[in-house]
This record gives sequence, C-alpha cells and structure tokens, in this order.
Amino acid sequence: MDAFSAHSGSCIQKLQMMILENRSLRVVVLPEAGGKIWQITYKPLQADLLWQSPAVPPAVHSLHTSYDDNWSGGWDELFPNDEACSLMGLNLPDHGELWTGKWHSMQCGTNALKLQFVTPITQFIAEKEITLQDESHLLKVRYKLTNMSSQSLPFLWKLHPAFAVTAAHRIDFPPMKVVREIDFPGTLENAPPVFSWPYASLGDHLLDLRQVPDASSQALHFFYGTEYANGWCGVTDREKKLAAALRFDPKVFSSCWLFATHGGWRGLNVAVLEPATGYPFQMQKLIANGQARTLPAGQSLETEVTFSVQQGLHSIGGINADGTIIPGDEA
Repeated sequence: MDAFSAHSGSCIQKLQMMILENRSLRVVVLPEAGGKIWQITYKPLQADLLWQSPAVPPAVHSLHTSYDDNWSGGWDELFPNDEACSLMGLNLPDHGELWTGKWHSMQCGTNALKLQFVTPITQFIAEKEITLQDESHLLKVRYKLTNMSSQSLPFLWKLHPAFAVTAAHRIDFPPMKVVREIDFPGTLENAPPVFSWPYASLGDHLLDLRQVPDASSQALHFFYGTEYANGWCGVTDREKKLAAALRFDPKVFSSCWLFATHGGWRGLNVAVLEPATGYPFQMQKLIANGQARTLPAGQSLETEVTFSVQQGLHSIGGINADGTIIPGDEA
C-alpha cells in the first residue's frame, strides 16, 4: 500500500493507493476515490491502457458531486443510476453512489484485493475482488451486489473503463444492434437511429465506427450496443499491435454502451466502453422500456469480468473463456 498525490492547482490531496503487479501488468487502485482502478500498465511496452484526465486529478468527493466536471478517468462503476434522478422517493446522485464512495479495502497477498462499500442512499453492499493472475496478462474482477434494504429496487449498473486512444486505435464489439441516444446526438446526428455495428450511414458516406478518428476530427459518439450473443468489447493499438479487452456475461450486462470523444467533448480524446445491465441513461425511460434490473430485498447479484491484454494483434474478434483474445479481421 502506498499514497498517491493528486495535484489540483496549489492543492495536493494524498490518496491511498493499492498495487497489484506481476511480470506483465501493474494495476493501481484508489479505494478512497470510488474504489476506481486508476491505472493498468502493460509492462513489456510500458503502455498505460486506461485514460487519465490531463486536467482533473482523482480525489475524494461528496455524494452529490457532478460527475462530468470531476471525471478523472480510470475505471469506475456506476450504480444504481446514470443521470441524477428521483426514484421511489430517493434522491439519486449524478452517476450513482459508488464513484464518490470511500471503499474499505484489504490486500490479500501480492495479487488480490478485496473492496467493499455500503451505498448511503439505497443501502446496497457493493463488493469487488480484483485478482491479477500469476505471471499472466489477465485481470479478473469479481462483483457482488446485495440489497440490504427492505424493498426491491430497480437499477442500472454499468462498468465505466475509459481507454486511452489515438488515431492508431481500433474499437471492436461483437456483431450487435446499435441504438443511438437521440438526446445526445453528437456527430452521429444524421445516422439512422438504429443500425448494425460497425457501419453508420451518414448521407452518401458509410462511417466505419471501428476506426478511431484523429482528435482534430471533433468526433463525438454515444450509443448503446444491444442484441449480442457474446459479451466482450475492446480496443487495439495497431501501431504497437497491443489489444486490451473485457469479457463479461451478456445475461448480466445485456447492453454495452460507447461514449467516445475525439476532440468533440471538452477537447478530450477517450473511448469509454460500458457493459451495462440495460439502457438508456435516463432511469424513468429505462424502467418504462422494461430494461431496468430489479433486486429483491436480501438478495444478491454476482458476476465476474475479465480484462485481458495481448500483443501481436491488429484487431479483436472475441475472447475465449481462458482470456485469450481471438484475432479479428484486418479491415
């Protein structure tokens, strides 16, 4: 365990920092900053895979803090909502209760870390166990949510890993249906509201969404991926031939969102690939569309996610159960 100094102007805030490390990966977790996975470094190439804001450091935040104005990057989890809302008499904060929480943490040997947090409004116990496989390129995250309140609660739960990308990167998903977020059109405003991944028709132009544009493009994409058979997503740096991918249970995370700004939002260049239990981001629409998951009082939801890193690839075509990334096409 160590301390991380987050700089913001003349202020320096020291955060608890916990590290998992093997020959391939170095993983930094900040329990006090929402339990976020702050950094995943592929050591053979000294490649930092997660995006970190150049202007906003990680910090301890109060419960109803604005997410966008304080987003530092890394890998967060959002629960039980995205957009701030009122639900069953509860005033739910922007992007949920987890990302501002001070998580209790316990290191289990050199390669495992357990974290726990009790949500102050909805009274859920959120647990995650982060395990770095010995001498491998795999990081496993085991999640458990337990409803300790006296009533069932509809919710949205999603992962929020922000990937550092350049014009040399490619984004891959399995075959899926894309549903655009109409209330956040970005630069896909003239594309059909629903289309098949990866091509968006923009007038007489067919846009291949796998190819990350240069930040000068001012591109901004926000949509929901749905109706996929296999749960995975990832990015590949084709100059370094380095792929990073997530494998998840599609029965739990039935949609996978993409928020990608290549200069188009606050001048940032980052792609957030977001496995989620449903869509859209507005809670009342989520419930009305039958997309909200519900967890009865006293019950738990558990699932495991694998983060895999692999050299020698130009694209991703899937992820095997053992974490091996399947090469994709060369388009």
